[in-house]
Amino acid sequence: MKFAHGKINLHQIGHEFEPKATHLTAGSSDLCFITQKPIYEVLTHLKTCNVVCIEGPVKRTGARAKLLSVYFRDPDGNLIEVANEIG
Repeated sequence: MKFAHGKINLHQIGHEFEPKATHLTAGSSDLCFITQKPIYEVLTHLKTCNVVCIEGPVKRTGARAKLLSVYFRDPDGNLIEVANEIG
């Protein structure tokens, strides 16, 4: 689902894509947040907060631009993506 400058990816059970939430349910989603901070500063901040990056930085397709993204999980196992728009 795209809206304004955002995007929510909905997972179809049995046809999920990686990475994904730890505990999938019908209609579960992952969240992407765009930041102006360089992605390597985001990685440093995550490490300082003892947050494990599970993937990235990797190039992805965003709602309105290509992204450079990192992925991690919130305390409930939901997938969180933080990204820079790169073009």
